[in-house]
Amino acid sequence: MSFRGLVCPLFLCENSTNSMRIAMTGLLEPSVKIEIEIQSQEKSGKACPVATGDVEVNLENRQKAIDKANYGPMNPNEANMDYWREISKTWRNSPVQAKKSRCGNCSAFIQTPKMLACIESGLEMNGEEMDAWEVIDAGDLGYCEVFDFKCASKRTCEAWIAGGPITEDEYDGNDKSASSGDDAEVDAEEA
Repeated sequence: MSFRGLVCPLFLCENSTNSMRIAMTGLLEPSVKIEIEIQSQEKSGKACPVATGDVEVNLENRQKAIDKANYGPMNPNEANMDYWREISKTWRNSPVQAKKSRCGNCSAFIQTPKMLACIESGLEMNGEEMDAWEVIDAGDLGYCEVFDFKCASKRTCEAWIAGGPITEDEYDGNDKSASSGDDAEVDAEEA
């Protein structure tokens, strides 16, 4: 493996990510160094994800979720039977069953107090006169860890993973979910 003249055996590069990052920083432009540092802080939980405070980044990432994983439906408060029929074909189940697989019960849906504070801060930074918690509550917002954007709990996508949401700040990004895994509330809501 090489990076602008730096040669690194594959086994060394894969096993020494932090050392490699330090060795490469002298070769990178300042903006790239900053981006690497931001990503490092995001992953360690020291910083809010960029998309929580940058509307453009959030919209770009949400569009990727729409294009690559059929994120939707556009208005989850409507019947949207065409959407549910389409996504149920992907999952090889019925539309009724597909409606039970929502962002709000996905393992990649983060609603920890820390993440909700990031979303609140991001909404307030955008200069709009609004109550950030009104927006968060109205959409039952969380953060999609798969596509890196603010996500509404009543929607879904083809990347849905059973077992969420993540609601505890102790979540380290490595275990499946901090939730109890009890989907009784979702089942009752759908009935």
